[in-house]
Amino acid sequence: MSWIEVRLNFPQQTLEDVSAYLFAMGCEGVHMNEKEVLAYFNKHNWSQEIQTGLVGFISQIIPTFTRRDIQVKALSDFDWSTSWKQYFKPVRITSTIVVLPPWEEYPIQEGDVPIIINPQMAFGTGQHESTQLVIQGMAKWLKPGMQVLDVGTGSGILAIIADKLGAESVAAIDHDIEAVKNASENAVLNKVSGGMRIVLAELEQLIPQEFDLILANINKNALLKYAGLFPDFMSAQGKLILSGILATDDRTVVEQYHQQGFRLVSKHLKKEWLALVFEGINKRKKNEAGGNRPGNEFGPAADWTVS
Repeated sequence: MSWIEVRLNFPQQTLEDVSAYLFAMGCEGVHMNEKEVLAYFNKHNWSQEIQTGLVGFISQIIPTFTRRDIQVKALSDFDWSTSWKQYFKPVRITSTIVVLPPWEEYPIQEGDVPIIINPQMAFGTGQHESTQLVIQGMAKWLKPGMQVLDVGTGSGILAIIADKLGAESVAAIDHDIEAVKNASENAVLNKVSGGMRIVLAELEQLIPQEFDLILANINKNALLKYAGLFPDFMSAQGKLILSGILATDDRTVVEQYHQQGFRLVSKHLKKEWLALVFEGINKRKKNEAGGNRPGNEFGPAADWTVS
């Protein structure tokens, strides 16, 4: 996988206004240094049209911004991972949960739950507001003994935290083989329990089974698509924590989930990012012809974890 680094020269105080647009265009990471803002795109998600649109959008906010204030550079995998490391610092997300890279030292306090993440090229370092919102939601809603499903696991950060908070089992899925490999590596780094499974799959490829808590920190379009599938994977009293949603898309997502029989329990905002917590009130009936859609059923942990 190759990456595009976009260097943007504009005042730091306008970053909040621009970052929402960057992520909406497919950006997978934004970092700031003393001189500029750096945004990272998967090469396959980058185009000249996005660059032109970005210049036009920023110039509406900052009239002095021109094409000379944007620099685009192709990175190899190695360049990207090296560039990323200088921005990934330890972050305390709750009173006990601390996320840190393996190359950084951090004073761990009694009662802390340190989560070591080597992100490679997968999303999920704990730096992004949407990830933090889900983790904070997990601290409230996840109880020991729960069955947890993490959809779009990326680096595996949410699944690993679920395991550390006492989930009886955690199923983590992603359609990207690089993410699955990275999540597996991070699972080893954190010495997760035997109840964690990592699967290369889309949600619709799996045979439904009931989970007490479903986590999905992905994007609006995927969340809208999965609204009709999630009921098949929820227990009667299950909860669903969604993020990766811009605050401006609040109504669109909530209405879609209401149509599928979900009730909104709470919503949480951090900068321009939103997390929604739902519970199901109309449990979908199983297919009378044999129960479930054809697909992959979750097996023992050892059968599903990628090594």
